[in-house]
Amino acid sequence: MQKFPQLTYDRPDVETIKKELNAAIDGFLAASSYEEARALYVRLEGLDAGFSTMYNIASIRNTMDTANEFYDGEINYFNAVTPEYMLVLKRASQALTESPFKDEFAKEFGAIFIKKAENAQRIMSEEIAGDLVEESNLEQEYSKTVAACSADFCGEACNFYGLLKHMQSTDRAEREEAFLAWAKLYEGVSEKLDGIYDRLVQIRVRMAKKLGFENYTELAYLNKNRFDYTAQDVAAFREQVKKVIVPACARIFELQRRRLGIDKLRYYDESLVFPEGNAVPVGDMDCLVNAAGGMYRELSPETGEFFDFMIEHDLFDLVTRPNKHMGGYCTFLESFKAPFIFSNFNGTSADVDVLTHEAGHAFQAYVASRSWRSAAPPARSTRSIP
Repeated sequence: MQKFPQLTYDRPDVETIKKELNAAIDGFLAASSYEEARALYVRLEGLDAGFSTMYNIASIRNTMDTANEFYDGEINYFNAVTPEYMLVLKRASQALTESPFKDEFAKEFGAIFIKKAENAQRIMSEEIAGDLVEESNLEQEYSKTVAACSADFCGEACNFYGLLKHMQSTDRAEREEAFLAWAKLYEGVSEKLDGIYDRLVQIRVRMAKKLGFENYTELAYLNKNRFDYTAQDVAAFREQVKKVIVPACARIFELQRRRLGIDKLRYYDESLVFPEGNAVPVGDMDCLVNAAGGMYRELSPETGEFFDFMIEHDLFDLVTRPNKHMGGYCTFLESFKAPFIFSNFNGTSADVDVLTHEAGHAFQAYVASRSWRSAAPPARSTRSIP
């Protein structure tokens, strides 16, 4: 595998891939043995992996610079063709769930493999293909809008993440000013963001109704393959948050107020934990990545091998900059069995938190992709979305 910046991106010919997928599905349906069916399903997954890998390369590069017109256009292409493509994947999932060899697949790949394939039948329909295109385009518009926000603060152009370090300043006036600048960025695009959000709510409710769900919440849980807990479980957890965590937080905030020596803890004070300043990373991005590499090598041979692979192939984009997508994520390049970690380092302790958090996801993907005798992962019901 080449380093990520050198990886070639080629727009997949979705019509050709769909024909090849359907041919493999036809063969799967006619298979006379588990071995034959398994080989054809591995073929299906390999074809899908090629499509998914090209999508994820384009998506990563788009989030690295949302102003890049080429990759913005490629994401618009994927937004347009993916819903119809997903209908072919749904046919593959249906073939698996109705296969006489379903039990053999479950025995080798686990019961969740079949459950995800069954779920795909519930959450995808030709009726919502147009809605999915509209939803994806609105999500893209939201991302570009917030990524383009910038404020001149303390002599530098800061996006949302650039302002966060100033919101942790030991100078109370600077904290307040930074928070107000951060809020002003949102205020400047609030009308547009509110409009996008309203349209997304309408589209998502409409899709849920078309699929026979009472509301979007039911569909949202299944979209994420959340079989182990329900909205009712989360409602119970919210009650626990109100009864247990909120009072605990109130006690912690009071201790913080005393520590800072102020009469009242205001919204712009909450980010400063200690009067002498918060703990911050020592060194730049390269220093943090090298320190993390040392930690993972000491932790185990497996984690060391994983993180060395990430470093060797430059599978990170970590520092915040103008027009970069907000937030952090881990995604996966299936054809290369390679995770990718995206973040917005801004010189705060969050840099360490997010790198460690996303590395946990990346390690799971790295190990899981190498743990089967074949390359076949569990059937996906939706495309990978960072």
